[in-house]
Amino acid sequence: MASYKKWTDAELQYIRSNLAIFSDEELAAKLCEMTGENITYGMVRRQRRKLGIAKARGRRKKNVIVINTESNTNV
Repeated sequence: MASYKKWTDAELQYIRSNLAIFSDEELAAKLCEMTGENITYGMVRRQRRKLGIAKARGRRKKNVIVINTESNTNV
C-alpha cells in the first residue's frame, strides 16, 4: 500500500508563489532540498492541479530581461 505525502501549508504556498519562476521539475528539486523528502515532478504537478493553478502552455521564455519602467529621479 502506498503512503501519500501530507503537504504542509508552507510547501503549498511555496508552490503558489514560485510557480511563475520555476518549472514543476525545478520546484520539486527545491522542495527536496528544503524538506529532505523525496518530492517528484509528478507530485508537484498533481498538487498544482489540485490547487486549480494552470500553467501557461508552450515553452517558457529563457533569459527574459525585466526593465523597471519607474524612474526615481528624486532619490
